[in-house]
Amino acid sequence: MTKRLVMAGLLIGTVLFALSGCEKQSQVNKSEETLKTEAEQEAQAATETKKVEEIKEATKEVQETVKTKLVLRINCGATESYTDKAGNMWLADQSMDSGKEWGAIDGLTVDRGDISITGTDAPKIYQTERYSMDGYKFTVPNGKYTVRLHFAETYDGIMAEGERVFSVSINGQTVLADFDPFKEAGGYQKPVVKTIEDIAVTNGQLAIGFTVNIQNPEINGIEILSK
Repeated sequence: MTKRLVMAGLLIGTVLFALSGCEKQSQVNKSEETLKTEAEQEAQAATETKKVEEIKEATKEVQETVKTKLVLRINCGATESYTDKAGNMWLADQSMDSGKEWGAIDGLTVDRGDISITGTDAPKIYQTERYSMDGYKFTVPNGKYTVRLHFAETYDGIMAEGERVFSVSINGQTVLADFDPFKEAGGYQKPVVKTIEDIAVTNGQLAIGFTVNIQNPEINGIEILSK
């Protein structure tokens, strides 16, 4: 009887020891899994933080680039600023007086009122004009620019091709020779836009000049866009 009790005790002890080992192993495995999960979470958090920082840096670069881009739109002949349907702001015209960074050199202005201008989403640009001017001057940072010149023949004394002809230069280089707004636009009260690319400014000045041929030069809008 005693021998059987001893054997039973040994068996129970062996079982308890085995169970204790399993529990400890389970705890070890659980601890390893917890550490692994925490490591993965930390790695994921680090990756997400890096992505956020990269996005912030890219956004900052874009914002800095935008800050350096010059966009200047002039509604020639207008006395008030104008925002077109695309949300672009057009400044009122002005003369190049002392202390100003841009303006027209001589010339007269006219507002023809609510006349019909076809073929454009911004008809107001072509309802005013400056004419008989020598040019415009702009003080701008050095760099490359796109210049867009807007014209429309709206003077009722000109109703055919060849009745108004003039030339346009930018920084001394002719960009439009013997230009006829009526002919180029294809008729009366029709807009025509001339785009001149890669205008280089090296001295901080962008000058647009007009040379008379037949009748007075005229212009309705100017856009200066840095590249």
